[in-house]
This record gives sequence, structure tokens and C-alpha cells, in this order.
Amino acid sequence: MTPVGPQHWRFFLTMALFAGLFGTLCHRLQRLQIDDGQRLAQEGNRQHERTWVLPAPRGSITDTAGAPLAESQRTWVVTADPVWMDDRLRATVALNQVLGIPRDRLREEFECGRNGRILARDINDQQAAAVKALDLTGVYVRQEYSRLYREGGLAAHLLGYVDEDAKGAAGVEGRFEAVLAGVNGHQAMLIDAHGKPMLDGTGTNDDTPARPGGTVALTIDVVLQRILEKELAVAVERHRPKNACGLIIRPGTGEILAMASWPSFAPEDRRGLDPSSMRNNVLSFVYEPGSTMKPLVAGAAVASGVTTWNESIFCEHGRWTHREGKGVRTIRDHAGHGTLTVTQGIALSDNILMAKLGLRLGVERLHDWVASFGFGKKTGICLAGEDCGIMLARPKWTALGSCMSVPMGHEIAVTPLQLGMAHAMIANNGLWMPPRLVKSITGFDADAHPLDLPTPTLAAPRRMFAPDQAAAIQEAMTHTMTEGTGKGCQLDGFVAAGKTGTAEKLVDGHYSEQHHVGSFVCWAPANAGTPPERKLLCLVVIDDPSRNGNFGADTAAPVVQRVLQQALDLYDADLKRPDLPKDGDDDDDDDDDDDAPATAPSAVTQAMPGKAGHASVSSGKPSTGKPAAAAKPAAPAVANLADVDWRHP
Repeated sequence: MTPVGPQHWRFFLTMALFAGLFGTLCHRLQRLQIDDGQRLAQEGNRQHERTWVLPAPRGSITDTAGAPLAESQRTWVVTADPVWMDDRLRATVALNQVLGIPRDRLREEFECGRNGRILARDINDQQAAAVKALDLTGVYVRQEYSRLYREGGLAAHLLGYVDEDAKGAAGVEGRFEAVLAGVNGHQAMLIDAHGKPMLDGTGTNDDTPARPGGTVALTIDVVLQRILEKELAVAVERHRPKNACGLIIRPGTGEILAMASWPSFAPEDRRGLDPSSMRNNVLSFVYEPGSTMKPLVAGAAVASGVTTWNESIFCEHGRWTHREGKGVRTIRDHAGHGTLTVTQGIALSDNILMAKLGLRLGVERLHDWVASFGFGKKTGICLAGEDCGIMLARPKWTALGSCMSVPMGHEIAVTPLQLGMAHAMIANNGLWMPPRLVKSITGFDADAHPLDLPTPTLAAPRRMFAPDQAAAIQEAMTHTMTEGTGKGCQLDGFVAAGKTGTAEKLVDGHYSEQHHVGSFVCWAPANAGTPPERKLLCLVVIDDPSRNGNFGADTAAPVVQRVLQQALDLYDADLKRPDLPKDGDDDDDDDDDDDAPATAPSAVTQAMPGKAGHASVSSGKPSTGKPAAAAKPAAPAVANLADVDWRHP
């Protein structure tokens, strides 16, 4: 046998095999340590690190005095990671005893293969401490915030609400979401393979504290808001309207002191909510203003030099036919007045007198005056949903149409806010002020230091009337309260200026004698020389009342009277006039004739033909029944408008 020589090929094969294995190992190590090292390290860290979101408390909304209307309340939430739980039976029994969660539900949550199960929300501090003391593996207690509205449904349309994601969805909550929301923080914590915190639960260096949301201080006075909503609730129960709203304004500054709308809702519980309840009628209800338009147009006519307050105008005994070219139009006034001065015409709300003043102004001047009052455009209030009303374009205005209709409050539609600001201009010596709702905004910088933030930009004030002209309009409107359509709703101890209004609604393209919008605007004290900053103006609109009267003097005026009486008694008692009657001093009987003057007959009363009754407002009909009879109904057994809904007994 030939001896076998050295087989070098085996040596080289073995070396090649080991070299290949070593190269493969080096390549794998390169992938693990160099190419994918950072990614794998991050995945490893994620398995041992939990990051908790630290929710930022939402900022507060306060009234003008700092009383909280909406604020965040600290609560706790209990969550579980079933994958990391080591004793599910113990956790089920313990959590059932501490939190009262049904055991069947706990078992269902723990048997789920996914982590992050929410077991309980909105638990208090004592319950949270008890769960922490159980020291259950895979069960966590963390802090969160819920929205609390201190006054329930008070000012619901104004404040708005937050949705399920804690984001502002309407009103001030939605408009100032960026300010109120704050910035969430986070906390990172290392855990072991069993889900328990490592290093005694201390966090990492990446912890970021939450930055709370800012505070929005409103011009709203919570006391006046309560009064307005309470009295509006009385009117809703008494008259069963389709809609109702009211607001209180400080004429000297344009501040909105109270704003209420019905139907309403509760911000904290919106289950089964009727979408119509979400509409803020102060901003979006569009209606013909009726006779509340008359003082504005009469003032414009005097300021334009086409008449004077003492000029006597023949009112045609209630029926007047006017021809313009080939066109003919007849105006009627149910009261049938003879000759009235302009002041008397405002007090007695004569339609024919106003139509004649409109024709004297002419299309151009009347259009320009009405536009300058702010009708047909938004006021610029810092809330969503404001309507601009309806005002025909200048080419569509005619002498027989616009010049005779607009002075009576027809052929134009406004919002309550527009009309309220226009009358506040008269109370403010002829200077129109933009509506101001936000008093101040306070936020926080990156270091959590308080920081004053800018308030919303407002439109520039603009002068409509000279101070003496505005004072003359105010004086004429005081006669409405003493001898005219508002005499049943005088204020005890205060001089007031006001105007009632009633407009028939359009139904199927025609004015309906059964459906009306009643309104009343009034401010006090209306003494000559009273600073506008000390006056309070209130406007109430009642849409389509179904019982106990249709006219503004019957539906809206009693509400305004009670609101202003309470407000002025609280805030301006030193401006009371000692020569005016107080409660209990008036000898008038509620059954007396409406038209019997409480004092000696004035110039306005003497101008009335016999017992003519109340002058018609925009509908052209007299008021029946004494408005004062409805002025003192029983107080409602409700807290605010959110609790009133006669439509759903």
C-alpha cells in the first residue's frame, strides 16, 4: 500500500471554514453593534422605560371680579397593564373593595391582552391614595383634570364647553383655546421586567413639567348674569316663546355685563342635547326691530335738520295715503293720533309720524344713517357665530318702501347685540363703542412666569351724534317710560329711558297677526348729566310668545324692569331720585285703565285723542291689558335657563 502523503487541502478547507465563520460573526457583530446598535439600544430602553403624560390644567374663565365661572378640577385615573401584572386575582379583589368596580368588569379588563386599560376615572384624592397603597404590579394611578363650571348652566352660550378631548368647542372655551389649553408635560420612569419601578420610582433627566393654561377674565358680572337669567326664565315660563334672549351693557365702555339666551344647555352634561339650544340668540337671532328703531331714526332726522323735537306733525288720525310718482302707499296707526310733536310721536310710537320723517330724510341720508348705526354688519365681538343681520343694498332702497318702512323698524333685520349697541351709543352721549367681552388675559411663559397677553382687537369707537343731540334723544325716550308705551314698567326711584317694540313675523312670505317678536330696550339712570359709565342698559327679546300677550310691553318690558331695578338697587343706590315713588308708594290700582296718568296730565298725555290706548308699535295694534300686571310673577324654582324647557315636559 502506497503511504498517504500530507493532505494540505484539508488544512486549507478547515481554515477557510473557520475564516468564513469568523467573517460571518464579525459581520453580525457589526450589524448589532454598529449598524443597528442605536436602534436596538432604543428598543431595549423602551422596554424598560415608561413615559407618562402630565396633563396641563386648563386655564380658568372668571367674571369681572375674578369669580371663577369655569375652571379645572384635579382628579385621578386608574389604568392597568395586564401583561405586567403578577397577581390578577389580588388586584381584582382589592380594586373591587376600594373603588367599587364590579369584579366581572375587572376580570374582563385583566384578561385582555393589551396594556393601557382604563379602570376608573374622576376618583378623588382619598381613593387615589388607597389604590397607591395597595402596591399592585401593573396598576398605575395618574393625575388628570376635569372641567368644572361653578355656576352650572349659567352663561352657557357665552362660556361654551369642552369636548371629550378636553378641547374648547364653543363660546369663550373655543375662541381662546390656545390660551386656556396649556402645554402638557411628561415624566419618564424605568421599570423592571415585572413592570415595577426601578430606583425607587425616581424619574429620568428627561422629565418636563406641565405648563398650566392661562386665565381669561371677562367683563361679565356673575351677579347680574344670575339676575338676567332668573328673570328671563320667568318670562319663558309665563309666555312659552320659541326663543328668548337678553343682555346688559355698560354704555360708557361697551362692556357686556350679562348675556343670556334660551333655549339653553348645561356644559357639563350635553346628553340628548337639542342642537337649537346651542345657538346664542344674542348674536345670531335676526329679527325686525319694530318700534325700537324709531328713536334712532327720529334722532337722525333732528340731527339732519329736517325737523325739531318740538315740531308738530299731523298724524292723519291713523290713516295716511302717500303718492310718490305713480306709486301709492297707505300707512295705518291703530291709535289714530291727530297732531303730535316729534317727542310725543316717539313716546306714543306713532307709525305715520315716523314715515313722514323717513320721507323727509330721503333715501340717501336714511340709508347712510342706518348703516352708521352698525346695522347690516357684524359688531366685531370676540365670539363665533355672530350674524350681520339683513339690510338691503343701497340701490334697492326706495322712497315708498324703505323711507316709510325702515323708520318703523320694518324692511331691516338686526341682531339683539346690534340693537343694544346702537342704543348704548345714545346713552353714551352719541359715541358708539364696540362690544367688549374680555377684560384681561393672563398666560405663562416658558419658565411658568405669569405674563399679560393682549386682549382681542376691537373696532374703533365712532361718534354718531353730538352730546346734546344724544341727550335730546334720551330725553324723548324718558317720555316713553312716563307717558308712553313703557309707562307700565317704570323703575322705582330712577329716571329711565326706553322703547318698546313689536314686529309681526313673516310666515310663508306674509306678515302674521298671530306670530310676533316683542322687545324692550331701556337704560338708567337717565338723568341729564349722569356719566355713561354709571348707566346700565338692558335689552330683552321674546320671540313668538304663545300665551299671556304678544307685544313688547307685555312680554319683554317687565323682564327689563325687574332686571334693571335689582341691578341698580345693588350698584347705584346713591343715584336714586328722592322725588320718584318707591315700592309701596304708588297708589295706582292694577285694575286701573292703562291710560290713566299717575300724575298730572303731561304734554304727551294731553295730545292723545280721548282714551286712545297705547300707541301701536310696529304691528299697528294697541296693547291690551296693563303690562305692570305681569311685572311681579312668582320667582322660578330653577337655578338658571339651562333648567327651563317647557317644550319637553
